[in-house]
Order: sequence, then C-alpha cells, then structure tokens
Amino acid sequence: MVAKSSIYSSPLQQVIDRHPLTMTPDTPLLDVLHLISKLQNSCALPNVSTPKNKLDQSILLNEEKATSVLIVENKSVKQIPKHNPQLSLLGIFTTTDIIKLIATGKFSSLESLSKNIRLGEVMTSNIITLKESDHQDLFTALYLFQKHKISHLPVLDSKKQIVGIVTPEKISQVLQPSNILRLRRVNEVKNDSVIITTSETASLLEVSQLMSEYKVNSVIITQKRKLKTQRTEIEEPIGLIDKDDIIQAYFLDMNLAKIPVQKVMKTELNFLQLRDSLWDAHKKMLQEKVQILIVCSQKGKLLGAINKTNLLQLLDPTEMFSLVRKLRADVNQLQAEKLQLLRSRNAELETEVQARTAEIQEQLERDRLLAKIALRIHQSLNLQEIINAAVTEVQQFLNADQVVLCQVKSSKVMNIVAESVNFDCYSWISDQTSSEYLMSNLKVNKNKIYAVANIEQTDLPTEQIRSLKEKQVKAFLIVPICQDEQLWGIMCTQEYSGIREWQPSEIDLLQQLATQLAIAIQQAQLYQQVQTLNTDLEKQVQERTRELEQKVAELEQLNILKDDFLSTVSHELRTPLSNMKMAIHMLKVFPVPERVQQYLNILDTECKREIELITDLLDLQRLEGCTESIPLNTICLTTWLPIIIEPFKSRVKERQQILNSKYPQQLPNIRSNNNSLGRILAELLNNACKYTHSGGEIKFSIEYSQKKSFSETPSIIKFIVSNPSEIPESELPKIFNKFYRVPNADPWKQGGTGLGLALVKKLVEQLNGHIIVSSSNGWTTFTVELLWK
Repeated sequence: MVAKSSIYSSPLQQVIDRHPLTMTPDTPLLDVLHLISKLQNSCALPNVSTPKNKLDQSILLNEEKATSVLIVENKSVKQIPKHNPQLSLLGIFTTTDIIKLIATGKFSSLESLSKNIRLGEVMTSNIITLKESDHQDLFTALYLFQKHKISHLPVLDSKKQIVGIVTPEKISQVLQPSNILRLRRVNEVKNDSVIITTSETASLLEVSQLMSEYKVNSVIITQKRKLKTQRTEIEEPIGLIDKDDIIQAYFLDMNLAKIPVQKVMKTELNFLQLRDSLWDAHKKMLQEKVQILIVCSQKGKLLGAINKTNLLQLLDPTEMFSLVRKLRADVNQLQAEKLQLLRSRNAELETEVQARTAEIQEQLERDRLLAKIALRIHQSLNLQEIINAAVTEVQQFLNADQVVLCQVKSSKVMNIVAESVNFDCYSWISDQTSSEYLMSNLKVNKNKIYAVANIEQTDLPTEQIRSLKEKQVKAFLIVPICQDEQLWGIMCTQEYSGIREWQPSEIDLLQQLATQLAIAIQQAQLYQQVQTLNTDLEKQVQERTRELEQKVAELEQLNILKDDFLSTVSHELRTPLSNMKMAIHMLKVFPVPERVQQYLNILDTECKREIELITDLLDLQRLEGCTESIPLNTICLTTWLPIIIEPFKSRVKERQQILNSKYPQQLPNIRSNNNSLGRILAELLNNACKYTHSGGEIKFSIEYSQKKSFSETPSIIKFIVSNPSEIPESELPKIFNKFYRVPNADPWKQGGTGLGLALVKKLVEQLNGHIIVSSSNGWTTFTVELLWK
C-alpha cells in the first residue's frame, strides 16, 4: 500500500514504525523469546556480565531494540515488506506480556520452557488499535496510551491491515516542545500512581509480580531512614528495576526467585526536585536514555516519579489551552503590578512621612512595653512566673517564632526553664538535647549580644551551621542575663520561617529587659531563700517538738512498764514466800507426823518455784544485755533429742495426755548450742503440757531441708510443737512479752511466771533463728526455724 503524500505530512505519520516485528500464531514461544533476546543488543543489568555465548553475530543486530511482536495470519513473513502490507492483525505480544508470564511462576527459565507452547496461546488478542487517516494526529495516540494504560499501539488502514506501530518513545523523539516544557514544573505532573516500591531483599520474581499486578514498567527500591531532626522515618530510593532488567535476567537463565534485586538494580539514579522544569526532565531522559525519573524532597524522601507518558500528556491541546490561559493571566497581573508601581511612586513622599511617624510611635510603644514588662515582672516574687511573663511578652512583641530562657548551671550544662513558641513550631522545653545544643553550638558570652540574621552567613564552623539547620533555625538573637558579673542565663530568640534582620531598637529593648529581668530574678531568689529558711526553721521546730513528745511518751511507757514489772515481780516473788511461811508455821503449830511430809513437800515445791523465778529473771536479764555471740557446738540430734523428750513422756502419762513425736530416725548433726536449744524445746513442751486438757494430744515434729547447690538458699531445720488450745488472734502479738499471760487461758489455775516464752524468743534470736506462732481451729503451733548447715 502506497500512502498519500498528505498522510505523510501529518504528525502521526512521523511516529509510526512501519517495520514492526511480526510472527504467526503457531510460532513457538521459545523461538520468539530467543529472537527478542538477541534484539536487545546488550545486557542492561548493571551488576551482571553477559556471557559471550548468549549473543551471536546475527543480522538482526542492526535492527532497533524489539519490545513487541505483532501476530498476523500470513505465515511466510517476519517483517512487513514495503510492497506487500496485506497482513491481518490477530494479536500482540510485548515485553509486558513477558513480565506477566514470569510473574505467574510457570515460565521460570528459558531452558525449562516447553517447545510446544505457541505464540497464539500467550498473545493479547483484545487489542487497542488506531486507524490511519488524515484526521488522526499523535494526540489521539497519546489519549489512547493514557486511557488504556498501554505502551504499544498498532496502526491499521481502512481495510484493517497492518500499517505499523506507535510507541511513547517514538513520539518523544519526534516532539521537542521546549517552550511548553520550560514553563511547567515537576510538581505539576509528578505521578504517585506510577510509584511501586519494594525492599532490596525482594526477589526478581516478586518484582515481576508487582509489575504485572500494578501494570507498571518500573519498580523503585527503597529503604527506611530516620531523620535526625525529627522522630519520623522516610522512604529513601536506593535503586531501580525496570521491565528490561527482568527480561534480561530471564534471558540469561537466572533464577528469578532466588536473585535479590540488590544484585542487579540500577544504583545510579536520576533525581528531580519539585521545582525543576519539565524541559530539564525531558533532556535528562534523552541524555541518560532512561524511561523514568524519581522525584525526591531535599531530605531524600520519595515523592513521586515521571515517565515519558507524563511528559507527553502535557502536549494535549486542553493542557496547552490551560497554559496559554495562565500566561495571559500572568500578563494581566504584570500590567496591574505596573500600574500599582506607578501609583506607589506618587505616594513615596507621603510614605516617608508616615514611616517617620511610625518610627516615633514604635519607639514610644517599645518604651511603654518595657515599662509594662518591668512592672509585671516586679509585681511577682515567684521566679517561674517572672521568667514565663518575660518570654511571653518578648515573643509577642517581636512576633518571633520561639523565645527560650535558659539558666546556666555549669560550663557544659544549661537548662531550659521557660519557653514561648508559635503553635506550629517545635517545642524545646521537654527536649534535653536542645539545651545541650545551645551550649555546644550557640555563642554564649556574658559581655556580648549575638545577633545572626542568616546562619549561612556567619563565622560559625561548618559543623555548627549543619546542627543549626537540623534544628531548622535560620536566624537567632542571644542576649545574656548577668548577676554580680556572673552569667546567670541567656534569652534566645529564634526564627524558623526565614532570615531576619534584627533591628538595633529590638536589640536595645532586649538588653534593657535583660537588666530588669536580672534584678527581678535576684529579688525572687532572695525571697525564695528567706521562704526556704523560714520553712526549714519551722520544720526543725516541728521535728524537735515531735522528738520531745515521742521521748515523753516513751518515758511514760517505760514508767508504766516499770510499775507493771515491779508489781508482777513482787507478786510472783511473794507468793512462794507466803506459801513457805505458812508451811513453816503449820510445822511449828501442828507437828503431827502425818502432816510433816505434806508441809515439807509444800516447802520444797515453793522453794523450787522461787528459784526458777529468780533464775528466769537473771537469764532474761543476761540475754537482753548480752552482746557477745553464743558459743556453738555440734549436736547429734539422733542421740541428743531423746534425752530432751524422755522426761515429758512420763509427765504426759501422769496427766493422761498423749505425746505424738514425728521425726526421722536418722537426724542430721547441726551447729548450735545444746543448752539453749534444750531450754527452748523444754519450755515449748512444758507450755504444751500445761495448757492441754486431760486426754489431749501434744504433737512434736522436725522438718528439715538440705540445699543441693551453692546457689540455693541455706538449709533450714524446723522444730514444731502443737497442742489443742487456741489463743485469740488479738493476743498473739503479746505472748512473748515478759510476765504476760493470756487471760482465761488457764482453767486449771496452774500459775506461772509469764517469762517462759520471753526467754524462748531471746534464746532463738541468740541462735540467729526465728520463732513463729499460729493459732486456729482449736490448735496452737510454735515453729522454731534454725540454720543448720
């Protein structure tokens, strides 16, 4: 088919590739893939070398890089001859279809591909085509590319025969819309929908699946990076994988499921800023021979991407009309600005007069404000209220972004004690690193005011300027606050929104305010010191009063204890003496032989009772005053214990009681004092016998545990004595007191000194042990715990 000259003059004719690669439906898919592989010319993978045996010197090396195959009915041609274009289009097979096949996982490598799979089985039969005519232009092609998200558009004639194929790359080569693209910026067309990201550990197979799922030709490899000045993470691009990389890896028989993208990704990325022109983006695509450019922020955050389709969309007539309308509006605005400038020049004289008047008024306002601030800070003696009022008034008067007041603690320590900040600025009051930053980066001098309008135009070291930028500080003003020629702190006013030329009047105001603030701070500190001294003195008086009251209470308690002790001791000592005196008197008055033995028994019993009472008192006094450790010896419990228990067997038998002893036949040897331990067990068993009714059971048992390693707790042996007599819970804390006897607990009126349990407790403590008493359900149990090994 010979085209008319009018057709060739149309812009659409210039972008049609009239010699596309064609195949028949029964062509083996493996042959097609090998052919496309050869037409790729060279390996695009940045980290993989192409083996020489993978490419042979084919005549097809002079052809352009193949990205699609048209499937036709004619079985005798591989390219459309110029003299015989009568080929009917059945389908299309593109590199995008290769990615889809790879993504399914069924075509893992070329070697595993079956030769029986035909091209017709995998081709795309639902084809979007463009009809060649005088009325069609390349904007129609751009519309179809955008609407159907395709990158290959077959062109058919009126008889639906193949004419050729159009691609965005071909259109980009033909069109050079420099004036239009120079006027547009990247931020106007950056496309978030073309961004598909993954990590560098993802496999090539996973990347191909992403491309197939989201219908994209490129995947950006990112990593998370935490910003130093903010507690946030950003996605930072570190590499790029496109469709050609996957296909090249597939043609090289690489295992796509096991190869991570970091092995083959492009690391030399092409970045754009939001304010770059689209003409620069267009030139960079042509120079670098890339299909996509990445858009990032100044901090490296991924914002979007631009491909050739995005650029070509701007050439749509509707877009051009919008641009012309915008330019017309800009011209109108310039004309209005010119008129406004003429008017403003006519009013210059009036403006100068007003400026002078405003300057005088501003000076009066500053004086008024200084007087107001001075009065406000002197009205309070609370230090925190003073400094809070000062920073608030300064921030509002200067309309600054932030004012902080810091107190110098040492040469390397400064605390932020007050702050006034705009609602949209970062607060330092709770950030300890900010105070460290002030000391290390800002010049602090007690004799110098330091004003910086632009941190990039200072004599600060490069490292300190970088730290200031991380804090987003663009200008600052430091005024020292001194007391007695010593630097108390600083007032730091900072700007985040931009540079600021600090006016001499503003600096003078802050200097005067710093002087007033220093006086107010000193007064507040003196007042706080007086308040602190008064508080401390009052506390001391209260503490001394409490101590005296406590001493008086202790003396009163000691006096009561003394009286109780003397009363009890005198009573306990007199009772045996009275009985002995009565027995002696009866011997004298009635010396009857049958009565003599009875009176002698009374004398013997009461004498022993008197001796035991005096012995207990002396022993208790000795134990309470003893500070030396008791000597220990080895006790063989197996032979020693029966000697202690035997006397009580005959006693319980006389009282018709039952003594139930339960302990192992072989007991361990322990380190203790045999006299003290024997006295403890004897007193506990004696008490159990005394307060157990006739026929009652007395239980005595021994429990012990032996540690198996040095890491375990020490070994403990327990001596347990129980009898069926319950002590009220309210009386349990008192039973170890001297001369204390539980009320109504002795229905047999057996009497006693009330010193036994007091002696037991002291003896147990002397052996570094513990005694525990519990009473419930009609039983009382005493447990003595000692360390034995």
